[in-house]
Amino acid sequence: MPTAKKRVNLTIEDDLYQDFEALKNLRNESSISSVILDLAKEALEINEDLYYAKIAEGRLHEKKFSHETVWSKRK
Repeated sequence: MPTAKKRVNLTIEDDLYQDFEALKNLRNESSISSVILDLAKEALEINEDLYYAKIAEGRLHEKKFSHETVWSKRK
């Protein structure tokens, strides 16, 4: 029976597994997988923010136009 979610097989060291298990217990989560999924989502958000910050920094050096210049009608 196919599932709606994709699966990823991940091999980790014993000490990292123990860290995830401890975090699962602290958060009262049902599984280690749910902890890892939450951490992966947070990591993607952080990397997305870094990506867009880099784009914004590049735009700081572009030529700027005032609101009036851009939206005024030409006659």
